[in-house]
Amino acid sequence: MTRSNKNKSKKLPGQTHIRQLAIEDYEKLFSVLQTIFSTMDVDEILGHIIDEAIKLCKAHEGSILLFDHQSNQLAKTLIRNEKINEKKLDHYLNTLLSGWVSHNSNSLITDDLVKTFGEKRIKSKYYKVASVLSMPLALHGEILGVINLITLTEQHKFGKREKQLMEVFASLCAQFIVNARLHESLFVETQRLRREVQDKYAFHGIIGQSPKMQDVFALLDRVIPTEVRVLIEGESGTGKELIARVIHYGGPRKDGHFVAVDCGALPVNLLESELFGYAKGAFTDAAQDKKGLFEEADGGTLFLDEISNMPSEIQAKFLRVIQEGEIRPLGSTKTKKVDVRIVAAASENLRGQVKKKKFREDLFFRLNVVNITIPPLRERREDIAILANSLLKKLLERYSKKIMGFKSETISIFEDYSWPGNVRELENIVERMIIMAEQNVKLLPPELLPAEICLSELEPDLVSLKGQTSQDLKIMRAAYEKEMLLKALKKHNWNQSSAASELVVHEKTIRNKMKKYHIKKP
Repeated sequence: MTRSNKNKSKKLPGQTHIRQLAIEDYEKLFSVLQTIFSTMDVDEILGHIIDEAIKLCKAHEGSILLFDHQSNQLAKTLIRNEKINEKKLDHYLNTLLSGWVSHNSNSLITDDLVKTFGEKRIKSKYYKVASVLSMPLALHGEILGVINLITLTEQHKFGKREKQLMEVFASLCAQFIVNARLHESLFVETQRLRREVQDKYAFHGIIGQSPKMQDVFALLDRVIPTEVRVLIEGESGTGKELIARVIHYGGPRKDGHFVAVDCGALPVNLLESELFGYAKGAFTDAAQDKKGLFEEADGGTLFLDEISNMPSEIQAKFLRVIQEGEIRPLGSTKTKKVDVRIVAAASENLRGQVKKKKFREDLFFRLNVVNITIPPLRERREDIAILANSLLKKLLERYSKKIMGFKSETISIFEDYSWPGNVRELENIVERMIIMAEQNVKLLPPELLPAEICLSELEPDLVSLKGQTSQDLKIMRAAYEKEMLLKALKKHNWNQSSAASELVVHEKTIRNKMKKYHIKKP
């Protein structure tokens, strides 16, 4: 055997040993990554990363730091140690090492901190640090954070092996941290939105202490956990859609879609295609198949507002859907199964529409399994004050004004007004008052009310309301209302629509006031 062959035979066991160590290292790395990738929680991932990095490199202490590039500050810091008495890898050393890595965009491996950073920067407590390895967590050239490892004994100094191992480890962890952060942010945002929607329409979000509203709440308690069909009746502006959303988001279908449609807002052909969908070629502009609202609401709730306005030809098809649980899109010969909870609403008495032959009786009985009647605001005056203050609090979020509430005179006028537009009208009035109020106003005065409610804007002798009793205010308001109404009607030759426009009220209000004050056209 030649000398060269002898030398090769001598080196072979050493090379084999090195290769064997490398294989063992990567087997460990693979096992470590499996542990880390078993979760998508960012804090849990960071804990796994630093724990496993300490094991892989036989370090005494380790830390992981994440950067927030928007604020140029540390977003998270996690430090681990092997139960040593005096921790060396503290906030100062972590910041020093991470700053070096961030500034140089490179990893750092050193056995001499004083030589690397200078004697002034290295305190005596760090002289016992035998070796340091700082590895950037980088992705696409951007440093997301740093892994810092230190040893305190000469036998465990970091070398080429640890550096190579940590380079592979850090690059894989950086990608996973980004994915986990994205997953966590999406999860948090999804949960926030769902919580916001459910809180917004939670049962206890409906305001009312009056006996009539307590009756509504008692009925909702029984209806919400079920999937029964519900018919909600009440004047315009009483909050029928809000009640429908409460039923949906509090019930067993809360994770499904809530789909609303106004049956009176669409013509017959358009309403039919909106509800049932259509097939490609069903009519001139039907370039492709389109899902209807029944399909959109599959697994959830379909809310049909103003169902009394549903055309008779659609009523027959709608009844079939309720009976058979299937729809047939326009222009299609095939039917589709749908599983939808129906909640309907009407501003006028639907039973009266049935008697007038304007609504199908069989459809009415299908819809009217449970009937919930929402009382108008004038029939629950006990709720007006708390409603007004609740609306004020909600609306103030839109405007940069610090208003504490309403003057007592304003609340008295609110409680005496008939509110033909119900809660919706109250909300509009409150918003108008916020807009009209000066920046320094703390309590909203009655002077900010519009003409149909206010009794102080045009009559100098009624401006000062201090000391007036509630009964005095009612008498004064009645006299003022009657006078203002007569002036507007005479001015416009008894045209109710023109008088309503001048007084900024609904025409229905003019008719109600004329009846109330026994005013008739001469």
